[in-house]
Amino acid sequence: MNSEVVYSPLVSTDSFKAILNENEITVQSTRDQKLTATFTITDNELSLFFKDSNATDLKELTDIALEHLFGFYSHVTRIQLFQFTLADKDIFRSEFYQNPALWTYKKKHTITPERWTETKGRAHPVRPRLPSGTLYRRYYPAAGKTLSFRLITMDDLDIFHNWHNQSRVAHFWELAKPKEELREYIQNGLNDPHQFPIIIESDGRPVGYFEFYWVAEDRLGPYYESEAFDRGFHFLIGEPSFLGGFNTDSAIKSVLHFFYLDDPRTRKVMAEPRHDNAKVLKYAQASIGWTKLKEFDFPHKRAALLENRREVFFGRHAL
Repeated sequence: MNSEVVYSPLVSTDSFKAILNENEITVQSTRDQKLTATFTITDNELSLFFKDSNATDLKELTDIALEHLFGFYSHVTRIQLFQFTLADKDIFRSEFYQNPALWTYKKKHTITPERWTETKGRAHPVRPRLPSGTLYRRYYPAAGKTLSFRLITMDDLDIFHNWHNQSRVAHFWELAKPKEELREYIQNGLNDPHQFPIIIESDGRPVGYFEFYWVAEDRLGPYYESEAFDRGFHFLIGEPSFLGGFNTDSAIKSVLHFFYLDDPRTRKVMAEPRHDNAKVLKYAQASIGWTKLKEFDFPHKRAALLENRREVFFGRHAL
């Protein structure tokens, strides 16, 4: 893990450099706003003591310091603030990572008023569309990379075609098709109100593809007791250089994190990989928050039903 990291929250006009030096942390913005603090660690608790700052508003600098410390010291579950102008208080890891302003395009939690409709006989809320541009960005310490994602565009067609024509991807996705057919596939995904085709990037470079969807109106909905705001996803890692445990784990955690931040009513995230996808099932078994509920038969495949729950994801400190 790097002791020096640059953070660029999507809703901020600044970037911030955080530097650890033994028991001292310094955070400096591109506008030369600076915060220095010292800290001590006892078991899973960190005490953070204000030392110096030239900033009139400490909140952004303090949030970056907290993110860096929680990331660098993954065993720490609580940080106590002392001598800060925003008052002494405790910051719990499980609560801190539920703040959308640090990682998403939203400044705060927003809940769209519910207006219901039906799709193929299934009732569900009308879904808001995701905006263009970067939707989520976070530095993942275990991978040592900043992961971000955005809606796919037709400018991604060449790389999308390349990924799907790799044998390891085609085996599961069955989309080793000409570019024009994949162009139509992308456009259909962009037009579908229940799903969102997403490119995931590592340090600004496209490395994979995800399909986010709302479960209630998806084909998966009838196969279990789905709730109105359950989310689901399919994914592939396209760039061979990005394959590997830490990278895949960070990518999947980034998606879960986004889902739970995007709508606080989302309590569960579901996945339905093929029942013989040994790598995905092994990952789920070893990862925090995932439970295999059952196997079942889709018309086109036999699948394993996997569930991730909000309270477990944050409560057991998956991030």
